Amino acid sequence: MGQVSQDKDQTTKMGFTAMLVGGISGTGMHMMNNALHKVPLSRQPWLHIGYFFLGAYIGQKWVNLERDLVIDINEIRADKGLPPMVGSDAWIKYKKPETDSL
Repeated sequence: MGQVSQDKDQTTKMGFTAMLVGGISGTGMHMMNNALHKVPLSRQPWLHIGYFFLGAYIGQKWVNLERDLVIDINEIRADKGLPPMVGSDAWIKYKKPETDSL
């Protein structure tokens, strides 16, 4: 029971971190664009918020995409009789393939 809670906390923390980094990147890109155009950094402040949420959305989707890709790769490797990718179980808890025992 404790392991499941710890895995969920790690996944939540990883998703929150990706959203935060994506949001800060989105806001930073907008501010950099204003700086390159030599206009005040606070010009169109609603876009700071918009780009923050857009970056956070992309950051969250990236985590989900990466997780799905690792799961797919490990399924393909299991079909070929190979072990899962090294270290993939440390950060993504995936369902191990079931073997048919006759």
